[in-house]
Amino acid sequence: MKVAYVANRFPRWGGGWVANEVRGLIGAGVDLDIYSFKPPFAEVEGQEGVREWIGRTTYVPRGSSKECFAAAFSCLLRTPLGFFRGVSTALRLGGRMARGAHILEVFFLADRIRKSGARHIHAQHADYLADAALAAAACLGLPFSLTGHANDLYTNPGRLKEKIHAARFIATCTGFNEKYLKGMLDPIDAVKVARVYHGVDLARFAPRADGSAEPPAERLVTVTRLKEKKGFPWLLGAMALLAGRGRDVTLDIYGDGDRKDAIALLVKELGLQDRVYLRGAIEHEKIPQALAGAGLFVLPCVVLPNQDRDGIPNTIIEALAAGVPVVSTAISGIPEAVRDGESGLLVPERDAEALANAVDRMLSDEKLRARCAAAGRRIAEENFSIEATGRALAGLFRRGPDSPAGR
Repeated sequence: MKVAYVANRFPRWGGGWVANEVRGLIGAGVDLDIYSFKPPFAEVEGQEGVREWIGRTTYVPRGSSKECFAAAFSCLLRTPLGFFRGVSTALRLGGRMARGAHILEVFFLADRIRKSGARHIHAQHADYLADAALAAAACLGLPFSLTGHANDLYTNPGRLKEKIHAARFIATCTGFNEKYLKGMLDPIDAVKVARVYHGVDLARFAPRADGSAEPPAERLVTVTRLKEKKGFPWLLGAMALLAGRGRDVTLDIYGDGDRKDAIALLVKELGLQDRVYLRGAIEHEKIPQALAGAGLFVLPCVVLPNQDRDGIPNTIIEALAAGVPVVSTAISGIPEAVRDGESGLLVPERDAEALANAVDRMLSDEKLRARCAAAGRRIAEENFSIEATGRALAGLFRRGPDSPAGR
């Protein structure tokens, strides 16, 4: 089957999981065309392995462009009924695609998909991407599906139930999300929900096998976007508590985001300048190097008041695959990967003291660290390989219309 895969910005910083998903689908034999509503940032274009994706991605221009006007006019002339189905679908969903000239972007997308010969349209998120993909599918008379992750399900879903009702299936990246979706849907739509974890390249994130010395356990590392839901105030609070206990710990923070200045200010206020280092954004290809020097991986995610949250941060899976013990919080899908006392330690969210105690426990127990490192790698191999997750998602595309999901 030839599938049109509709993304937000591809490739992008922090989007290694998207490239992994694309690799997994292609590896599973899916003939994939990639469409992106936004071009990559300039600093991403020079990254290792990025040019190949840019070259095979079709970028949707702004709705006010000549290309979008021409595509809409062509669709109106060629198939008036399809044109009005596309317009009515976008307007009914009422999201971004119904505002201003954005609706014309639907027709550019539909025109390119028609010319490609794709027989299925898949939206990478349940937000405006699903609106655009569903409107394009209505225009072309093609089946449609979507994936739901985190904020697109909990904070910005739009007419989510309607989109799922129209979809052949909805994939989601955690069992936590799967349970949530099935609980809100009618039985006829609940059967469409399928859990498909994000995969990682296990070969790239492999534990040490060269006999080199283990990194010091006191070197903590986190790799993430610098966002409010990542729990940095509590992470830095825990670092201050550990310093007060005489622990000689350091923390390397790799990433960028809108909380960067606030994090830097808090580091200064807590007197942690000689313990906490903001290393800046890191290319996905270089994350294995950052993890190779980590004694512990720490990421205390939180649920925000607007219900925004993580699913399972991909860097947690990458740390597990690299054999790095993880300390995190027991929210959302994280316990599906970080099993408390087995592959890491979990603490309640927004609790700096509990976080400090968990890190302290890891630092004091070499056998616990070794057990968590081994179990983490095993869990990554069993549940999160690119190959396995790619096959699972590809299998959903190959379901016929008479399958439970198709019906």
